[in-house]
Amino acid sequence: MGSVKLTVKRLYKLHQDRMVKTTATARIYIGERLIATEQIDGLTESPVSKYIHHDADAHLPLRLEWECDGIADMSAVSVEFCPCCHHHDD
Repeated sequence: MGSVKLTVKRLYKLHQDRMVKTTATARIYIGERLIATEQIDGLTESPVSKYIHHDADAHLPLRLEWECDGIADMSAVSVEFCPCCHHHDD
């Protein structure tokens, strides 16, 4: 089983020159297979991460796509050790 670390680096939209909460949908693919769809709500300019486990072939390329009503910056990386549950990628 593999793991992916999804990090939302910033998420907000501008309303009357102020940053306010918004929503985003992130889709994570391993190869061409969609392994997760995450709905993200809120406001952040500090990185927030979540670990997602999957049973796809971890040797295939990882891809992240997102849609946002506002401004978003996200990343996704494969991890060999999940700190939340101590799962190892075998």
